[in-house]
Amino acid sequence: MQAQQYPPDTGSFASLRVEEKKKRLDAMVQLWQKDTSRRLEREGYREFIKAMGLDEYRYSVWLRFPEWQRAAVVGQVITLRRSEAGAPEDPALFNVWRNDPLLKTLPDWKIQLPQETVFNICIRLTPGGLGEGSKWAVVMPKEMIPRYKPGWPTQQEWVAWTHAFDWVSVAVGFIRAMLDAM
Repeated sequence: MQAQQYPPDTGSFASLRVEEKKKRLDAMVQLWQKDTSRRLEREGYREFIKAMGLDEYRYSVWLRFPEWQRAAVVGQVITLRRSEAGAPEDPALFNVWRNDPLLKTLPDWKIQLPQETVFNICIRLTPGGLGEGSKWAVVMPKEMIPRYKPGWPTQQEWVAWTHAFDWVSVAVGFIRAMLDAM
């Protein structure tokens, strides 16, 4: 079997020093955290929960893959936790980036989306436990669909492409990091 060639960093930031790329990844984490917090305030609790899929799943893990640092992924975990204010549950947001060796097996998303600088995908996950089986879904973020339509001409091709990689393994790493931090 032929080994898959790992895609190189591309784009205007690909030639930056490692320290500069880390600063950019740190900034992505902070901006994403703020944007999601503002979205929660703007949309309201119930709408936000439904939009994130937390009405059906325990965790919503959003992943961003920058073209200029192909070995890194920025992740945002959104889940519900007991509220300190007495409400049943509040959304908990956790953002972090990391280098992940598993990404070296990721199909090259730039082939499908050559004009994009960052690829976004969401994994919704309910871990099995207490006699329940686990369930998960790979979702293209709704607000991105209009931008991605030219790159994904059919739903069948999207499904085939997403099944070619173990997204859940990458997502679970972010859930574990969130649980360790809380």
